Amino acid sequence: MKVIYLDNNATTKVAPEVVEAMLPYLSEYYGNPSSMHSFGGDVAAKIKQARENVANLIGAESPDEIIFTSCGTESDGTAIRAAIESNPDKKTYYGLPGRASGHKKSL
Repeated sequence: MKVIYLDNNATTKVAPEVVEAMLPYLSEYYGNPSSMHSFGGDVAAKIKQARENVANLIGAESPDEIIFTSCGTESDGTAIRAAIESNPDKKTYYGLPGRASGHKKSL
């Protein structure tokens, strides 16, 4: 019997081409990119290139606009902080995730 997975809310199968592209970073380039040694520096260079590729792909003004996060909750928090920091005089923030739509950790 073929399995049909319908619970893609929290997790989704990784596309084969993504697995193939990521394999070097799971087996060869796994150093800490913040480290001062060359093993981590090699990874930092790969991340810099990825940031530049994404910036070019979406037409960003600068690769510095591209922020990689580890999960949806971290992404939510980053977006909320950016919205607040870009409007420091605003006292009420409408349209930000709340209990009905956001993750508990983002509230």
